[in-house]
Amino acid sequence: MAASQQLLVRWIDQDARHRLRTVFEDLETSLKIDGIGVVLTTAVLELVENAVKANLKRAFFNREGFKFDDPDSYSKGIQQFVKSYGDIQQGHYSEALSQLDLLVSVQVDYDENRLLVFVENNAVLLSQEERRIRNQLGAAMTSDKLSEFYVQYGDETEGSGLGLAMIVILIRNLGFEAENFRVFQKDGRTVARLEFPLNADYVPIRERWRREHQS
Repeated sequence: MAASQQLLVRWIDQDARHRLRTVFEDLETSLKIDGIGVVLTTAVLELVENAVKANLKRAFFNREGFKFDDPDSYSKGIQQFVKSYGDIQQGHYSEALSQLDLLVSVQVDYDENRLLVFVENNAVLLSQEERRIRNQLGAAMTSDKLSEFYVQYGDETEGSGLGLAMIVILIRNLGFEAENFRVFQKDGRTVARLEFPLNADYVPIRERWRREHQS
């Protein structure tokens, strides 16, 4: 039992949603793990939407002349981006995304030992974006309920972080370790990795890395 496939999306539309749903429904049938199809569809759609939103922000800044490296310009740009997001979602920036070659990749890879799902964005996180995501993800790991997370850690600057908390809770409810959900940067890309051990002897990537660096 082993398989790998990749989907590329530039925009979340009905076709992209249908393709992702089909992939994970088929995966649930193959793995025979009840509920994993719905969990992965929900989690990956959230991650893809976040990645697309990050790309749209870059297209918006580029088109409107805001600067990421100027704190004042960045603050004004974020405010305008949040205010205009409804119109941006209607597809007005499809050409800008294409010109900047901003894509989101979803890769599913599994064998008898583990399931790996990668959501990769070919735009690097800014330092303030990375810091916000790491803080939200760290907080989500210690929260058992979405309401608890929102009250204590919700951040409305560019999103409350509820999506990350929801993914963590869904993974736990499925019986897997949420700590194997990671977001990081690699080779000029932003990567979200969902890892599900399928064999009791399987050692997760993070644990292997920790062992190697302790020896």
